[in-house]
This record gives sequence, structure tokens and C-alpha cells, in this order.
Amino acid sequence: MKSDTEFNKQNHNILIVDDVHENVELLKYLLGSEGFKTYTAFSAEEARLILVNTPIDVLLLDVNMPIQDGFSFCRELRGMDQFKLLPILFITSIDREIGFEEAMKNGGDDFINKPFNKRELVAKIHSVLRIKDLQDELTQEKAKFERELQAARKVQDQLIPEKKFIWNGIKAQTLFRPFFQIGGDFVDCFVDAKKLHIVIADCSGHGPSAALIGAMFKMQLFNLNPSMNLKERVDYIRKNMEIVLPEDYSITFCYAMLDQDLNLTYINGGHPAPLLFMNGQTKSLEGRSPMIMGIDLHANDEVQKIQLSTGSKLFLYTDGASEAMDSGSLFLGEEGMLRIFHQAVVEGGETLVNVQEKILQFCGERPPTDDMAMVCIQL
Repeated sequence: MKSDTEFNKQNHNILIVDDVHENVELLKYLLGSEGFKTYTAFSAEEARLILVNTPIDVLLLDVNMPIQDGFSFCRELRGMDQFKLLPILFITSIDREIGFEEAMKNGGDDFINKPFNKRELVAKIHSVLRIKDLQDELTQEKAKFERELQAARKVQDQLIPEKKFIWNGIKAQTLFRPFFQIGGDFVDCFVDAKKLHIVIADCSGHGPSAALIGAMFKMQLFNLNPSMNLKERVDYIRKNMEIVLPEDYSITFCYAMLDQDLNLTYINGGHPAPLLFMNGQTKSLEGRSPMIMGIDLHANDEVQKIQLSTGSKLFLYTDGASEAMDSGSLFLGEEGMLRIFHQAVVEGGETLVNVQEKILQFCGERPPTDDMAMVCIQL
């Protein structure tokens, strides 16, 4: 916080609004002697023009004015976003007990009776200005943070691009929807050594820290040797992520590989079960290994295998989907996701689009509060 000396040297703008010229001139003189720059208005209409065109730090407002009184004008300003935090002090001859209650009720920050004490007036102005300066600093930091988040989102869009491609007649499509501007989910599909790789992961938490961990997860994928089998790949990722992952963070994941003969192998590390639509039926695929944590779990990842058939659809998602809630705070859950996926496939069209729409319909007016990533493989 600034010292009093630093504070008094600040060039703060104060708008004085009173229909009595003598009152305005007195306040202008007193505040000018304290180093404040003053603006004056004799009605709400004049004050409105100044506020729109000039940065004002404190508004000193009389109550009894023609056409529009101070209380009504204060209510009007509080209804405008740019003036919601503007310090407004009422200076009036109205009885203090009644006036203070009305001032607070109509959006004022404080109330000073006429005739006023100069020291009290200046002290109250200094008090609200200290708060405003802190609010301004927070607003500036927030704006800076949002600009950085927007830049980070552009980077994350490059790291986790949504994909849609066909390989050997197999259609692969991914979807990524961060709850924050950037998120901790990860999803990717790529072809390597005559196999389709399907990877989805979810880092605990939201925002920049989770997004950085998601970026590190992708770096491990880049470093994998093409000759590695599925278990070797997961061992490599797990070992390297355990080194850098903070103890209070964790990652659930599912890594699947599909060959040209439609043989699917996968390891599910604490992630929601993959969903498979085949022969008109939808089921959850079994098998779950430990998630990745910031400690060495000595995990023995279990490789699952299943033979798929033409016409099947494989669907993987992060728990931002299954943990979506309706207006009654009821979770969708994994059973709900299985039901939604089955309905989306049966209805036809773009499966990921249909699933997303059904999740939003379930939530109603309550939007999802977690990152969502999905991938659908259509054989």
C-alpha cells in the first residue's frame, strides 16, 4: 500500500456536484489546497457528461438538486458497469440518521453532514481513494492476466488441435473444450507404425498450472520411440511424469492402439472407462490401472485387448463430461455418459457433436464446470 506521502502526491480527480454555487466553490478551494484536481457540476445532467468524458476518482454528491436528486443519480450510476466501483460520497444537510441509511440504500459509499469538518472530509476521501487505487491495481492485473491467458490459449490450441481424419477407412475425431480459457485435459489421435494411437488424459485442477502439465504430457508422447509397444510407452510416460508432477497433482489417462486388423489394445490409468458401440450394443470396456501421481507407485499397468468389428464406434472422454450436473445438482455419471453415447450413435450424425449437445441439454441453465475432452473412433 502507498504511504500517506506518496498518496497525497497522487493526481486524483474529484467531481463536485451541487446546485449551490457557494458550496461548490468552497469544496473546490478546500480540495484544491490538498492537491486534488477538481471538476464541478451543478446538476446530474452536467455531472453525467463529465463522468462519460473524464476519468473521475471520487464523486462528491449533493442530495437536493433540481430535475434529478442525488439518490436517483447514484442509483443510475450503480447500474452502469463503468461506475459500479466509483467512490460516491454524499454531502448534504439531511438528518444524519435518515441520510446515512438512504445513502447506503441507494449505492453511496459514505455520508457527510453539512456543515462538514474539513479534516473529516479529506480523511474520508483519502480512505475511499486508497480502496479505489487497490481496486484499479487489481483490475489492471486482471486485464493483464486475461491477455496472458488469451495468448496461452492460442498456444494450447496449437498443442492440442482438434482433429478429424480418416485412416484405412477408420474415422477419428477429437474435441477439446476447456472450462477456463486454458485447461488441463489432453486428447490426441495420430498414426505411427501402421497403428492408430488414441490418447486422452486429465490433469487435476484447472487453468495455467494444469495446462502446463498437459503440455509436458504431450512432450512425453513426442519423445516415444516408434518401436515401443503399448506397455513400454505407458511406462515411459508414467516414469517421466512422476518426476515432474507435484505431489498434490494427478493425471488420469487412457492410451489405446488400434491396428489395421481392428485389434484394440489399451491401458486405462484411473480414467473413465472407454465406451464401445458394437453390434447394436454399447458397453464400458473393463480394466483400470493406477493413475499417474507425483510419487512412484510401482504401478503394474495391465494391457487390455479386444477385437473390434467394422461399424463399431469407440468413445473416450474426460470426467468433465461425466461430472456435469443438472439444475438439481445431480451428476450425469458414467452410466449417464454410456446412455448419452448410445443415443448419439443410434440417432446418427456427428457423434461428438451429438454427445456434447446432449450433455448441455442435461445441464440445462447450469453449464459444465470442468474441462471436457472427447475422442470418437468410427470403424
